[in-house]
Amino acid sequence: MLRAQAYSKVYSLSETISLPIERLRFSLGRVSFFFALFLSFFSFSFASISAETDADAAVKFRKFLMREIEASLVSSFLLVKGEVSDEASLSLQAQILSLAAERAGASFSFRTRGLQEETSAHERVWTKQSDFQSLMREFATSAKSYADLVKRSEQDSSLRASLGSALGGLGKQCKACHKRYRIEK
Repeated sequence: MLRAQAYSKVYSLSETISLPIERLRFSLGRVSFFFALFLSFFSFSFASISAETDADAAVKFRKFLMREIEASLVSSFLLVKGEVSDEASLSLQAQILSLAAERAGASFSFRTRGLQEETSAHERVWTKQSDFQSLMREFATSAKSYADLVKRSEQDSSLRASLGSALGGLGKQCKACHKRYRIEK
């Protein structure tokens, strides 16, 4: 029960900062900074969520995490393509993407279909859990590799050309997983 109370406090904080974050969604540094702080101070494993935990809050948190992955990918694409020039943000976006991807798989370990909070996660997420988790681990590994590549490209500018294809690969992984495990609206 204590864990459920702690989760409620964490969720309350994320709910408090989510409105300002939505307003700042495309302000590259600020959104990721708040999310990085959130992950740093309140990191925990969804695998240990008990049945007493508010499942609707788990869905909301998972949606927030997925939106952060999307925002980091889009921001990174803009930075890599040169549409936005902010070298510090590229590294920050890569780190945020890696952290969020690392936690994404665990956020689906708690079955949340049929709840009040609407979710686009297909039932196959839980009926084919090993395949789904394998895709999530691959994505997390790729996101970590991308973050490492960004860090190395800061020292070796010849690596900059490979950032676009690495991001493209991450986008393809998202699309493949969504095709199998996301309900189209």
